[in-house]
Amino acid sequence: MKRKSIAAVGLTLGLLAVSLILSGPIDGLEQQLLTERFRFRGELPPDTNIVILYFDNDDIASLGGSDLKRLYYGLLIDVLKKSGVSVIGIDVFFGEHNLQFPQYDSLLASTATAAGNVVASCYFRRIDPHASASASPELALQLYPAVSEGGLLGSQLQLPFAELREAVKGLGHTNLDPGPTIGVPVLVNVGGGSVAAFGFEAVRLFLDVPREGVRIAAGSINLHSPGSVRSLSFSRPGIVDLNFPGSLSSFKVLRCVEVLRSYQLQQLGVTPPIDLAALRNKVVLVSVIGEGRSRFFVTPFDGEFPSVGIHATFIDNALTDRFLTRAPAADAAAISLILAVFALVLVFRIGYLNGFMFSGLTLLIYVVATQIAFSMWCATLPIVQPVFLVVTVSLGMFLYEHLTVRKRVAQLERDKEEVESKLRASELNLQMLEQELMDEKTGDRPARGTELVDEIKRYKLDIKTLSAQVSDLVRFEPLEIGQDGGKAVFEGIVYNTSGKMREAVELIQKVSASDTNVLILGESGTGKELVARAIHNLSPRKGNVFAAVNCGALTETLLESELFGHERGSFTGAVKDKVGRFEYADGGTIFLDEIAETSEAFQVKLLRIVQSGEFERVGSTLSRRANIRIVAATNKSLRDLVAEKRFREDLYYRLNVFSLELPPLRERKGDISILAEHFLKRNDAKLSFSSTVMDAFLQYQWPGNVRELDSAITRATIMARAEQRELLQLRDLPEQIASALKGQVDLEDQIIELLRAKKFSRSSISETAEELGGLNRGTVAEYFRGVCFRYFFENLWDTEKTVRAISKSEEEETNDRVTKKLSEYLANVVDGITGELSFEQTKQNLRPKYKNLPQRYHTILDEVVRSYVAGKWK
Repeated sequence: MKRKSIAAVGLTLGLLAVSLILSGPIDGLEQQLLTERFRFRGELPPDTNIVILYFDNDDIASLGGSDLKRLYYGLLIDVLKKSGVSVIGIDVFFGEHNLQFPQYDSLLASTATAAGNVVASCYFRRIDPHASASASPELALQLYPAVSEGGLLGSQLQLPFAELREAVKGLGHTNLDPGPTIGVPVLVNVGGGSVAAFGFEAVRLFLDVPREGVRIAAGSINLHSPGSVRSLSFSRPGIVDLNFPGSLSSFKVLRCVEVLRSYQLQQLGVTPPIDLAALRNKVVLVSVIGEGRSRFFVTPFDGEFPSVGIHATFIDNALTDRFLTRAPAADAAAISLILAVFALVLVFRIGYLNGFMFSGLTLLIYVVATQIAFSMWCATLPIVQPVFLVVTVSLGMFLYEHLTVRKRVAQLERDKEEVESKLRASELNLQMLEQELMDEKTGDRPARGTELVDEIKRYKLDIKTLSAQVSDLVRFEPLEIGQDGGKAVFEGIVYNTSGKMREAVELIQKVSASDTNVLILGESGTGKELVARAIHNLSPRKGNVFAAVNCGALTETLLESELFGHERGSFTGAVKDKVGRFEYADGGTIFLDEIAETSEAFQVKLLRIVQSGEFERVGSTLSRRANIRIVAATNKSLRDLVAEKRFREDLYYRLNVFSLELPPLRERKGDISILAEHFLKRNDAKLSFSSTVMDAFLQYQWPGNVRELDSAITRATIMARAEQRELLQLRDLPEQIASALKGQVDLEDQIIELLRAKKFSRSSISETAEELGGLNRGTVAEYFRGVCFRYFFENLWDTEKTVRAISKSEEEETNDRVTKKLSEYLANVVDGITGELSFEQTKQNLRPKYKNLPQRYHTILDEVVRSYVAGKWK
């Protein structure tokens, strides 16, 4: 796990670095997503204090030609001043004097002076950190203090002609930031000071902020006016990103010629088409909107958005405090890192499939949250970088895990092949020794006597050990039980439908519907409380309380207090009244575990409530009643205790209306593999047992029953995870279970001896399975099939000798039954084999023949197939 965690950390940090290197493409994708965010949010009403006036190409043509005379701008300024406009912004650049009509320059300058609220435009030919910082001396009065940290530098500043420059109240540049989002450089350094943006100057004049009231702070610029402070936060150094409220039509937009005509009509006493009083106290921007005469931009709501709209958007954002805020690169990286780590935690905790699903859901929630933050607080949180990091980290760890598992599986295969090679060599040596022993008996070879017999025994022991090692490297495959039963889960009780627990489950279903008391008998760990809960849940009392009390865990005084309750002061420590379990469970069911551990005095009190439902609290003389159903349980024989006068006979008969005995796990071995798989998948669905582990489970006697099995699997799971294995092996089990394979009669030997005793009759397999503790019938049959293959191999493919070795009988009828079974098994194996294929190809085709066969017999079956292909038997 440590190596996996290190890999996850390294992969996450590496991909985070990649995402930072790819910031250019990522920013481009973010810009595309930003457009979609605007569209998803929809249009917003802009600030009503903004009005746009414009001349279009038709107006210019009708007013005298290619260049509109400055006379009309002068007239327009005069009309707007008389209409009470608060700020007039002229988004038209007047750079040089008009030599043809100098009087119009004078008129424009004089009307601007008289208005006292005009903002003129200028622009820089170049803005970047390496630009020249020179400026004209005459601009000194229009400059703000220079931005010291992260300030932008401008060069080749283009100014209006001198008279106009001196006449206007404010001067602002019309440059825009060419970044991924449309931004406005608020202040651009030049000549020891800085020039403000055109829209900024309009806002300053509208808010009546003196030039000295503009103060530059880290990450923002503040406008101080009497009684208020307005702050404009930078999304990037010196730049604000625009938050477009909508298309150009969302603003109040009027044609300049209509405004001039309306003023003229108003002077004549005629109702004008435009109410000029509506322009009072507004910010009015004057511009030219026409192809070839103005710049256009693509915005989320407009394919052609004129530059005057950009300035109007700046003013709107400043007045409504809704400039876009952008997460700094460090914050964006932190968000991405947190989401990636969260995704890894999900993957590690709940597996890749569920982890991917919940990670995707987390990303979806995050994307929705970013849209909410954008719509409500104008915050643009990153999307592309977090999604990139989460997806690539998750897929990267999946690939890492896949490669790691493949590596472990390959190593497991190599280990298995190595042990199988040793096993095959031992089996071939044993076959040669068996042949030598047969030759000695016929006198064809000098006798080696005891030495040869001892060598054969040693090889058989080696084969057994090597077979166990191979099985411990191979995944256990549960039998396809079919008609012999299957897994069932009933109220939490896991069992084999063909095993002994089926009778107990059927009785539970019958007993539950009644309201009588039940006595559950069974060893510790067999699931008595689980059965008691099932009885309660299936009874009419299921909606009421189920209370469980372990009578053997409490002293007599404490047990009485726990069950009957007590009055305050009835004994030392009884500081307040207590409601007992009988009273608490009124109308429900109470489960009394280890009932045999109670004293005779307590049994007398218990008998009263069983008979009449009446009881008194400890320290009280007041009789109380409770309507309860009692389910008692014990791991002892109450009948014997009654005979020994250690348990009241009358109480015994009152409790034992229905008796339900749970078989110990050693008598329901058919349930072991089902229970083991259930507990294992509950702990970790990716893990599985080796065949040797399941053999150990079947051999062990389980004194602690199901509880011990659950505990052993939990321990084995922890051990396997610690070594990053998905196969639980013999070394993961507690020593007492692992050693079950040693020093006891092997399961194969138990099976073959029982079958011999039953003379291999038609019912012998079922009877053997029952005698071995309810072992599954299919397991017995598959072991017998493997035994037949092993004896056939050891007897050098001689059918007659094989049959006699298996049966150890001279009875013709018994040997006929074995012969029939052996022939059936061999015919099934060779069915479909042709001499045209190699052994490996043949084995691949015979894969289904190996299914369900215990792993210890797989190499033997290999030899059976190999010898058939080689023509050694037919």
